[in-house]
Amino acid sequence: MKLAPAFLSRAGWHVDEAAQLEALEGVLLQVWAEGCRPWPDIPLSQAAFVASLATHTPSPSVRTGIAGVFAQLTPGDLYLACACAGGIPAALAAFERRYIASIPATLGHMKLTESVLDDVRQQVREHLLVRTNRPPRISEYSGRSPLANWLRVVSVRTALSMLRTAREEDATGDEAILESLPASVGDPETEAIQRRYEGEFRQAMEDAFAALSSKPRYLLRLHFVDRLSTTKIGALFNVNQSTASRWLQSAQQDVHDETRRLLKERLDLSSQDFTSVLRSVESQLDLSLSRILTEA
Repeated sequence: MKLAPAFLSRAGWHVDEAAQLEALEGVLLQVWAEGCRPWPDIPLSQAAFVASLATHTPSPSVRTGIAGVFAQLTPGDLYLACACAGGIPAALAAFERRYIASIPATLGHMKLTESVLDDVRQQVREHLLVRTNRPPRISEYSGRSPLANWLRVVSVRTALSMLRTAREEDATGDEAILESLPASVGDPETEAIQRRYEGEFRQAMEDAFAALSSKPRYLLRLHFVDRLSTTKIGALFNVNQSTASRWLQSAQQDVHDETRRLLKERLDLSSQDFTSVLRSVESQLDLSLSRILTEA
């Protein structure tokens, strides 16, 4: 028995019973075998693999038990990531072939130029594989979801960050997103109200969008800027389509509610006048958010 003691020393678990130690040893041997099976040409040591596994494995609960802790693991992906973190050439070459080369297909919906795709690939390589004063970021991969999904999220974030940086050369941050208001719907009364309170509406929507936390802001960008369906957004976050749809609806509703609240707080109007203003802007909130984010 050698894997269990090495694992326990890293994981910080307390397992004293001989039966539990034997069970843990058996599970670790199985995970090791499953991990190296897809990569027979990548010479990763058991010690390195077990150390990585221990870093990312939570302590077992009474309900899950030792075996349950490893139930959601993808051993082959963790093996490759661990070998890449160790700088093993065969692993880096395999990661390049299987994952880096697939980035253009992953980002196909974004309609990026080849030069931009090259920059994305290079930034992903540097972000995940280059060792600086800390271990490569790929060592943070836990193996709890497929490596392809994890890399997809990293690639999309990298591409969006690059696009955002390019936009900021001509505009300042998220304020540029809220520069434009939607075209009027043609009703003279609505147009008059929108013209009169255009500045207040723009400021309220800007503040409402800025008040969002990073996750809903990211969801809205994925949906309105990158035209990702809720099915694809769900795949990025490893959740089903209904969950992604619920997240997106919640983010939109938060912007809507905060915009209404700020308008009511800031406009010194009678109840009747405010109702007219609110009716005018409410009919435009979804269109406003869509157009604002798309035109950013």
